[in-house]
Amino acid sequence: MALGLLVLSGFALFLSTWRRIVGPFFAVVQWTHIVGGILYGIAIIGWSRFFYPWAPGTQSRHLGPGYARWGYFILLVLLASGLGLLVGPSSTRAVATVLHGLSALALVVWALWHLLTRLPIWKKPSGEWHLSRRRALRWTAAAVVAVPVVMGLPTLMKMLSGRLFAEGSNDGALPGFVPYTVINGFPDIPREHWHLWVHGVPQAKTLDWTEYASLPRRQVVINFHCVTGWVVPHVEFEGVDLLQFLTQLGWDPTKKPWVTFYSGDGVYTDTLDIGQIREYRPLLADVIDHRPLPVAQGFPVRLLVPDMYGYKSVKWLVGIRVSERAEPGFWEQRGYPQNAYFGSYP
Repeated sequence: MALGLLVLSGFALFLSTWRRIVGPFFAVVQWTHIVGGILYGIAIIGWSRFFYPWAPGTQSRHLGPGYARWGYFILLVLLASGLGLLVGPSSTRAVATVLHGLSALALVVWALWHLLTRLPIWKKPSGEWHLSRRRALRWTAAAVVAVPVVMGLPTLMKMLSGRLFAEGSNDGALPGFVPYTVINGFPDIPREHWHLWVHGVPQAKTLDWTEYASLPRRQVVINFHCVTGWVVPHVEFEGVDLLQFLTQLGWDPTKKPWVTFYSGDGVYTDTLDIGQIREYRPLLADVIDHRPLPVAQGFPVRLLVPDMYGYKSVKWLVGIRVSERAEPGFWEQRGYPQNAYFGSYP
């Protein structure tokens, strides 16, 4: 049961759909997963001499058949990668995220195989089989944990593949990034059909791609952090300086200090204030590591807010509105902090 709760809490941290359900309890779930993982890891360290699947013999007085050693070995990898995510440097955490996700996937597959092969239908008849109350409760609890986990496996596999492979086109993800989205799939917005509207400024306007591409540009190199713990180090973005762009349109931040950004998915929004914009100098970015943004990373244009968690950097940007008061963004409405500085979440 403890392991099942760790798996469920891990999925709640990693998958967007589950994170929306968790909402304002995200920090509690995150701390539960971290503390529970550490305690569970300490508990299994005492069994370390049995972790290795290549240990001699096929039976163990303590662990039973050899397949159990594979389970403990997967747990060891899960623990080590979790520690890498928790305390490792940026380079370690980028690798640890993939290992943590793959080992979690392997553990779920291992557990399902173990449960399915122990069903009574696979056993040789040796008399009448009775469904006791204890057995019914055990299988009910297993189903409660297994069903949502199995439903989340396709999304987990898609996200992990986005971290492992680059598909060599604008449609592909980039190695190291987890392609989060709050809708089913990614918006398809060709450059020739893309427009960016800006409201609330004296010179309100709508730009097409040609007008946008003619604006002054600059580059920035950052470590891209996600609130869930993964990091992609030394990523170069290129685009238009947001503060300079809005200033040219006549923005007066003393009257309207808030800026809201709208995604082309029709759902996602986020908000920055003038203090954050002046300090961190966000970009309207369309190039990453000397190539156009992949669709999974917000093609054709996204917001990039250096030194803030990734949920502030709205992808598939199509609209900007300046206003007198804050409009809570998608994740802020679900309990995330408006000031998403590194360290503002556990």
